[in-house]
Amino acid sequence: MDFLEKVKSNIEKYGMLKKGFKVLIGCSGGVDSMVLLDCICRLKDEYSLDITVAHLNHMLRPEADDDEKFVIEICKRYNIKCITRKVDVAKLKKEKGLSEEEAGRSARYSFFYEVAEELNIDRILLGHNKNDVVETFFLNLFRGSGLEGLASVPPVRDIIARPLINISREEIEEFARVNNIPFVVDKTNFSLKYKRNIVRNEILSLIKEKFGESVLNTIFRTVEIIREESDQIEELAQKSFEECVQKEDIYYVLNIEKTKNLPVFLQRRIIKMILKYFNAPISYDILKEIEELASLSSGKKKVYNELVVERQNDELVFYRKSEESSFCFEISLDKENNVFYKSFKFNVKPTYRIENPKNIYIDAQHITQEKLYLRTRRDGDFIYFKTGKKKLKEWFIDKKIPKRRRSSILLLAKGSEVIVIFDIYSNIVTINHKYKIKPNTNIFLEIQFAKVKGEE
Repeated sequence: MDFLEKVKSNIEKYGMLKKGFKVLIGCSGGVDSMVLLDCICRLKDEYSLDITVAHLNHMLRPEADDDEKFVIEICKRYNIKCITRKVDVAKLKKEKGLSEEEAGRSARYSFFYEVAEELNIDRILLGHNKNDVVETFFLNLFRGSGLEGLASVPPVRDIIARPLINISREEIEEFARVNNIPFVVDKTNFSLKYKRNIVRNEILSLIKEKFGESVLNTIFRTVEIIREESDQIEELAQKSFEECVQKEDIYYVLNIEKTKNLPVFLQRRIIKMILKYFNAPISYDILKEIEELASLSSGKKKVYNELVVERQNDELVFYRKSEESSFCFEISLDKENNVFYKSFKFNVKPTYRIENPKNIYIDAQHITQEKLYLRTRRDGDFIYFKTGKKKLKEWFIDKKIPKRRRSSILLLAKGSEVIVIFDIYSNIVTINHKYKIKPNTNIFLEIQFAKVKGEE
């Protein structure tokens, strides 16, 4: 099988391209990306592709501007669109506290996804090859990655595809030589300042010297096996996630009772999946801390920057602290009020008769001269029942309202006195005993609330 046939075989095997796709090719100007560009251009008519190239100038080397100009010039020869951008990766590194490699990778992928969204791209194509897969395997191994990290670089992930994934760098360089494909050489690829280069130029060179050139293929096959098994575990984890985790507003809620009988590897996968939703750091130590938190008493928590993980009764609750917020809307007592809160619409208006028994009515005779609010809870809130006055906090405890829901439950209140409690999660309304309608009530406040269609 010749080189182009291998590329096409990968495209077909992994469903990388369909006819009429709009594709974005990430091009650094190096041999991998330029060979990828050449191959995709050769397949352009067969797949009816609309091709755009994206090049990110990292501004790290004196030659970076020349590389950018090179890619632009090559795209002119191929008669395809080229989009370039400059990003100060050194500055980004300092701002985000990342390594130079991590900052560069973050900048590239952000750029690619942004362009893809703007142009309605179907597939982003990148030039990662067999050597990259093996190098990434060792880098993740040395970082202490789990099975997902050892699975290394996948052929396809969301809209990203890698048509050269199982082709060696030596084969790619030979194809470039035979076909006179121009490319630039990044001198930093030989600098031992970068960890990948240590793996590439020292560790793998030593391994090949001691175990033979074919060892690269052996390691690659091992990575493929790991990836296949990891993908199967991911499918199991997704099913368990759906059974054990609930999304409630800004919270992800993990049911401890449902997860404790699962194998540990599935428990950890589920936690990782939740952490990914928050773009939170994932490490062995963090996973162990969260596992231990599940065995502690209710009220205990761990904080990772903005992310809070809290044990609440039989659940672990994950939320970003900065997203917790209060709500307050002043209700006018002389007109109809329409209030939108989360996925609910509230209609509040004064009336002199009960028009629809399905709606909520309260005695408004004692509140006509005072300000009234639809709001979330505050310290000191209280409500009257037939048995007497009770703090709202005590009512929450009595009703076993989870802590995460207490700040989202809406109240109709004047001052600290709660007139109506709207438990939007259970669809239960509780009315202050003092404001329940009586036989002699002649001024009512009518309240209607319902979930807005299509909202969650």
